[in-house]
Amino acid sequence: MSFTIELLVKPLPAGDEKAWDMIEAIGDAYDDDDDDRPKAPALLALHERLTARYPCLSSYAPDDDSSDACPWADGPMLGNFGHDMGMLAIVPSRVDEVLPFIIVTAHALGISVADGQSGEIHRAPRVVKR
Repeated sequence: MSFTIELLVKPLPAGDEKAWDMIEAIGDAYDDDDDDRPKAPALLALHERLTARYPCLSSYAPDDDSSDACPWADGPMLGNFGHDMGMLAIVPSRVDEVLPFIIVTAHALGISVADGQSGEIHRAPRVVKR
């Protein structure tokens, strides 16, 4: 079993109920295998930053015992990233270590993080253009 979070590129509504409705709708489109739009550049940048610190599970050789230390529960991670949304599966014993890094890194790229297990939504800060 793994701990999963959603990564949202689009800004979310302020209210949690409306935000979860939007996340569900985006998730339905994400689950549609017919979506051939390119992956969001922000999600690709997030992937690079996350895997620079914690290599993707798929980067280990099948017989590499050091893969047991990998915090990602599946891979390749890019297979879980789409146009409007991405998903990460984290090994439960590593959530306390990895989740704060994911949130800070995602926010720096304008990506919100939704945790369906706790019901928390970590909205990306809004950038005000002057």
